[in-house]
Amino acid sequence: TPQIIMNTQSIKKLSCLSLLALTAGVCAHAATLTHRYDFDGDAADSVGTLNGTLSADNSPTNTIEAPSFLNSGGVPSGADTSFASNSIEFGMTIGTKTSFVSFGSGVETDIYDGKAGSVAYWFKADQLLNARDIVSNVGGAGQLRTLMRNDGTLSLSGAGQGNVEFTFTNSVTAGTWHHLVVAWDDPSGLLTIALDGQIQTDSFTAGALTDPTRLIVGNFSANASNVATQFDGHIYDLQIYDGVLTNAEISTLAGNAGTAIPEPGTYALIRGCLALGSVMLRRRRS
Repeated sequence: TPQIIMNTQSIKKLSCLSLLALTAGVCAHAATLTHRYDFDGDAADSVGTLNGTLSADNSPTNTIEAPSFLNSGGVPSGADTSFASNSIEFGMTIGTKTSFVSFGSGVETDIYDGKAGSVAYWFKADQLLNARDIVSNVGGAGQLRTLMRNDGTLSLSGAGQGNVEFTFTNSVTAGTWHHLVVAWDDPSGLLTIALDGQIQTDSFTAGALTDPTRLIVGNFSANASNVATQFDGHIYDLQIYDGVLTNAEISTLAGNAGTAIPEPGTYALIRGCLALGSVMLRRRRS
């Protein structure tokens, strides 16, 4: 019987350690949502403090216009609108005026150089125009611009290697909501891009990314000089993560508009695992 007791205690100890290790692994490897935007009339950050500045009408020059906000019919079909019920629209006067959201630069945008991160959002192009910036880190060879092409393909520009073109089985089509993830791991030199859950990867020289002189949505520059890079369309539920989203997380986001990673259920699971592990350890000691 002493041997049986010892084996039972050993099993309990192993279970405790395994549970805690699993819980720690979940916490350590999960991407952390650091910034999120519902575009409810502004570009305020609902998670962190990286607030965006909307372009504003510059009358009487009339070369810059403010973005528009839509809720009726302005979000992906079936989206969970408990967080975001609006989308932001750019390029209303395409060809003559510019519109954008600028996040400037500074410590809040130090998310590329030597770091891993992800940007996820839904977008709908009103028309397919070539080399149009959707969400871009702008700042020389170490930038990371996301460009839409007029043939429905996407391009990542920068990372010390110029433009890299990506063709997906189901490409971008005008008037259709698409989900996009762009993730980077600067220390390892790995890029990930996923359109509607279709995942592709590319490598670059480790350490080639730099933090932005401007992080911008809807265009390349926060002025009226870049009419030719103006994105014409809508953005919904912009999310920025610290860490690279996993394939499973990308699939979850692409299949569930209006949700984020981790979901509240995941937080509950982690808290439950920690609580259970703590109880088991206390029982073992007693």
